[in-house]
Amino acid sequence: MKIQSKNKSSLIVTSVLGNDNKILILNRSLSTKTLQNKWAGISGYMEPSEDLLSRALLEIYEETKIEKHQLILHKILDQVSIYFEPDTIFLIQPFYFLSSTQKVILNWEHIEYRWIGLPDVDKYEFVPRFKEILKICFGRF
Repeated sequence: MKIQSKNKSSLIVTSVLGNDNKILILNRSLSTKTLQNKWAGISGYMEPSEDLLSRALLEIYEETKIEKHQLILHKILDQVSIYFEPDTIFLIQPFYFLSSTQKVILNWEHIEYRWIGLPDVDKYEFVPRFKEILKICFGRF
């Protein structure tokens, strides 16, 4: 007998950008579908027939206008799962990039950005599991 799961899953890439011992965080706008006003990294849903790294680089450019030649892929972190609402699982693939710039131009998905140091992490309300990802990235400096 096969038991069917009602859970829907979505694969999401999340990128963390580091520069000069600081990490970029972004405040999600009220125009986003979920987790408005929470601090996060740069994220996006995977589209069919694309690879994870290409999606990450595209999201970084769309959300910050930082171009791929300004980035170095420093680490691909282990995937994390987030159980969101009773029937949805988000599989998050985190990437950690080093950025040669701190200049950011936001799109509609975020209302504010900050470059923070490790002592500042506990001052913000982040999307689920993002603080854990940040602490791993800070350990890589």
